[in-house]
Amino acid sequence: MNAQEVIESYVRDVAKCLPRKKRNDVAFELRSLLSDELSAKAQAAGRAPDKAMAMELLKGFGRPAVAAARYHERPALIDATDTHRFLIWAMAGLITLIVLAAQRPRGTVDVGGVLLQWLGVLVIAFGVIGWWRRRNPNAMGWTPSRGQDWMPRWLAAVALVATVVFPVFMYCAPQTFVRLAFFGAFAPECVQMTDAFAQSWQRVLTIATLALLAVIHGAELVMGGRREWTGWLSVVTNGLLGVMLLSHSAPMSAGGGETIRIFESPTSNGVAMPIFGSVGAFMVLCAFYELYRERSRITPAPMAARATLVREN
Repeated sequence: MNAQEVIESYVRDVAKCLPRKKRNDVAFELRSLLSDELSAKAQAAGRAPDKAMAMELLKGFGRPAVAAARYHERPALIDATDTHRFLIWAMAGLITLIVLAAQRPRGTVDVGGVLLQWLGVLVIAFGVIGWWRRRNPNAMGWTPSRGQDWMPRWLAAVALVATVVFPVFMYCAPQTFVRLAFFGAFAPECVQMTDAFAQSWQRVLTIATLALLAVIHGAELVMGGRREWTGWLSVVTNGLLGVMLLSHSAPMSAGGGETIRIFESPTSNGVAMPIFGSVGAFMVLCAFYELYRERSRITPAPMAARATLVREN
């Protein structure tokens, strides 16, 4: 292989790393540049160019992929700007898997395998999103937000009413709720609680947690927005509620080795326990999301305060 063939091989490998529409122009420019450099090097050495001289020249240009990056930098599979969101979704998936696996018999859920599948889905999804954004730069533009304390009174009222009507009422009086909500489609006896569960501390604590959640929404309704203290209280409330609902998805202990069934009907228990587990896992995720929001809360200093701080420093 002579010197010119070495140059041609290098140019071809560089062109392979480039988008098709750029290959011809870059190959022509690079071939001309390398040929001129090689001729100058041979003239300085006082001899004809050979393979060794061409290889010596190309070492300074780096591997073909490195040289191609000078003409066109390949985007990362996951954009650097999406790293934060990718980690959040990855952690959410990990938490969900751990919570759901804890409810199943040991060994029935391959957490590691499912987590790898989840990460693979995320990589593909974020890769497609990044590709779409580069092809359509105006399609996913930034839009202003009202901030994490935004909670208009109408929305707080909806949240309060929804909390009182659905989870609180349903949990405190399930038979009445079924009779009113489903217009007789289901027999109220299907949600008849066992005496052990009706008098259990688990039920009392869950009702208290639901009531606290309603109080938080009521406070936001009165104040016309969220506050930092309601945000932190939501973290604790959602987390505790999620843990309590998750405890409902597995046989609960009454002490002395006895277990508590929620409903008298075995069929109702079979239907309700996975629902409790799913809702509990969702509430735990909500608690972690609220924790993330509160931990990342930013309150910029007013302009006057900033100017005073700059003068003092």
